[in-house]
Amino acid sequence: MPASRLLQWHLGWAAAFCLVAAMLQAQEAWERDHEAGAKAAKAAHFVEAEGLLLRSADEARKTATAAPLLARSLLDLGEVYRSEGKYAPAQSCYAEALQIYTRQYGAASPQAAEVLNGQAELYKTLNDYVQAEPLLLKALEIRQKKLSQPDLATAQTQNDLGELYTATGAYDKAAPLLQTALETRKRLLAADHEKVAQTLQALANLIKQTGKAAEAENLFRQAVSIYGKTVGGEHPDYANALEGLALFYSARHQYDLAEPLLARILEIREKVFGPDHHDVGVSLDALGLIKFYQHHCAEAVPLYLRALITWGKIYGEENPWLSADLSNLAKCYEYIEDFAAAEFTLRRAIRNDEKGLPPDSPDLGSDLHNLGSLYFTMRHYQEAAPLLRRALDIRTKALGLNDRDTIQTLETYANLLYFLHRDADIEMLRRKNWNRR
Repeated sequence: MPASRLLQWHLGWAAAFCLVAAMLQAQEAWERDHEAGAKAAKAAHFVEAEGLLLRSADEARKTATAAPLLARSLLDLGEVYRSEGKYAPAQSCYAEALQIYTRQYGAASPQAAEVLNGQAELYKTLNDYVQAEPLLLKALEIRQKKLSQPDLATAQTQNDLGELYTATGAYDKAAPLLQTALETRKRLLAADHEKVAQTLQALANLIKQTGKAAEAENLFRQAVSIYGKTVGGEHPDYANALEGLALFYSARHQYDLAEPLLARILEIREKVFGPDHHDVGVSLDALGLIKFYQHHCAEAVPLYLRALITWGKIYGEENPWLSADLSNLAKCYEYIEDFAAAEFTLRRAIRNDEKGLPPDSPDLGSDLHNLGSLYFTMRHYQEAAPLLRRALDIRTKALGLNDRDTIQTLETYANLLYFLHRDADIEMLRRKNWNRR
């Protein structure tokens, strides 16, 4: 072999060796950072996990052959972003991971199903169940076809879909999914595994809707106990389970039991996530509502004000999602006789409703009723009349004449007309509405 050709041959092998060495080095760096990032995420050290998973994604991008590794990093990074409340970056990570997995393994692959499940959980966090349901149904279809039965991945989707159906009131759909998920997890995992606790908590939320209080409380307590033993009492998963128990007590008017649990949950979430996280907002709302129910309205006001700051950052200041908190805050202001603050708050709620909801929305009707009732209490009868009239029209159309809320507005409006000495209008209202009931 001529010397020149021999030199080219050696140079080619040297280049190939260097390329392989670089690829192995990149993969080793990826494995190191990804493993550490996944471990940090499991321990709820999300800031640390975010940095490590970002670095692992950067390592995977250095070589074209590492596409599956990049998708894995992006999927896990998306989960971390979702946990941190960084929803736009989470969605971007999920979208890129899905694109890679679809190209690499196909749209009906188990890898794609895992991303669909993650995207659905993001939508569930934002209460967008319309977007979440088809993603979970697709993930479940793929997993049931592609994976051996029973398996933990399918059980995860069944659990998540069961939670969705419980949240949307489709209890008959939720029950078999959650029961199957629990059976699978108990069969394949230890009885005190955190995944078993997740489904026990989901079942408790379902069962409490059916009036089986003792059974629901027992399941909530089991979930709290398992999480306490596995992830510890400072972990957000423990806080989530504790929240289920606290809200169970709240629904049964056992506020003395619920309030300290809700305060503890808020403390955990603020420590893990900081003050502006979605779950912190949920805790502030729950604790504010407990204070309101106990007529501790002066204590509820700062909780609702903090929650509204959080929701404004997440959804936007003019989103109708804020109106429920605004309405509750206004009731607190009214209770402590700060009528000017109550009026301002309800007007803001109505503006948000009118921008983001249909004109016959029951939520808009409720806020109109509340402002009209406030004016009635303040003896501003002329200002109250058009608001109550409009609220009555909305509630009659949306809810029907025999609905409790419609009757409430009808009676309030009739009393207002009495104070305004509008006897002819009272008689017309009586003929039009009472006679049709």
